[in-house]
Amino acid sequence: MAAYKSNLNPAFRSKFSEDIFNHKYRHEGAETWEQLAKTLVEDVCGDVLTKDEVDQLTQYIAEMKFIPGGRYLYYAGRPNKFFNNCYLLKAEEDTREDWADLSWKAESCLMTGGGIGVDYSVYRAAGTPIQKTGGTASGPIPKMNMINEIGRRVMQGGSRRSAIYASLNWQHGDISDFLRAKDWQNMPVGQTGQSLWDIKQSDFNFPAPLDMTNISVNYDTDWLMQYYATGHPGDVFVENVRQAMRTAEPGFSFNFFDKNDETLRNACTEVTSADDSDVCNLGSLNMGRIDDIHEFADVVHLATKFLICGTMKAKLPYDKVYDVRQKNRRLGLGLRGIHEWLIKREYRYEVTPELGQWLSVYRGVSDDTSAKTADALDLSRPVAKRA
Repeated sequence: MAAYKSNLNPAFRSKFSEDIFNHKYRHEGAETWEQLAKTLVEDVCGDVLTKDEVDQLTQYIAEMKFIPGGRYLYYAGRPNKFFNNCYLLKAEEDTREDWADLSWKAESCLMTGGGIGVDYSVYRAAGTPIQKTGGTASGPIPKMNMINEIGRRVMQGGSRRSAIYASLNWQHGDISDFLRAKDWQNMPVGQTGQSLWDIKQSDFNFPAPLDMTNISVNYDTDWLMQYYATGHPGDVFVENVRQAMRTAEPGFSFNFFDKNDETLRNACTEVTSADDSDVCNLGSLNMGRIDDIHEFADVVHLATKFLICGTMKAKLPYDKVYDVRQKNRRLGLGLRGIHEWLIKREYRYEVTPELGQWLSVYRGVSDDTSAKTADALDLSRPVAKRA
């Protein structure tokens, strides 16, 4: 079979990938992938990098050796520069005010096209007495469903499906209900004789609890110490495994020792944080398209500079996100195309000595460039550089 070849976008290797570009990212001023690369580099770092660096970085993106995150691609050349893919949120206080504030933050972030992740562990369990107003608490799961429905409606008015993540600590009083919150096979629908699972098979968009949301249980240092002491992972973990095998959710979030409080995730979980309103800042090095380690080092160098510039240029949904970005300035420079890179060299799918050298360059150059670039621009140094 002849290899796919596009006259407009020669970097694409399949019609499917080009169709995605045309459907999601092509717009005025970015009619082709090369035009998008040029527009994006000028938008993000045209006034920071030298002309030679701008030209070289544009070429790397045009050749798909570096691919910025999807929000970068979507907003290239547009008036609003919401370049960030995801926002990490936290239920901070067990109060009515925090409940309302969380909905506002979630909607503000989702309306930019970004995904969200929320840790709900601070909210009291269902049935707990409410002293000031009387009655009992509903627990965090109804709030998760409220955020889920915000995501559903924002999706219908926007250009992409909302990506939402929810987590709960393993010791929370509602953990048993959380473990089964997406067990649609055991949720009958009226008198139809069918479950939500049955109906979802014929109508994917039929609404169901948390159907816009990925969920995970948070396991902390206390859980790990209990496992070390008893040799048993505990009933919650066992049921977590059982449900994950049956329904694919909940997943597992492990946060131990110095990372004990880093319970915040986005839906894809390539970024973690302990800080409410933190934000990811993504781009990928495409190793399958880079053959030389010296060129690889240069791509890492310029991609890191690009993401640093993104922390200056990206518009954010509300003030606290700006404050947390100033504090953390996260870079999420990731890797893709590793399997293709290995196949080209006739290696097994494992960390070979040569791959180890490349990974060392990846770590060393991104660490060095991020520190030097931040210092040169009088910015806070990134607390994280790689995803």
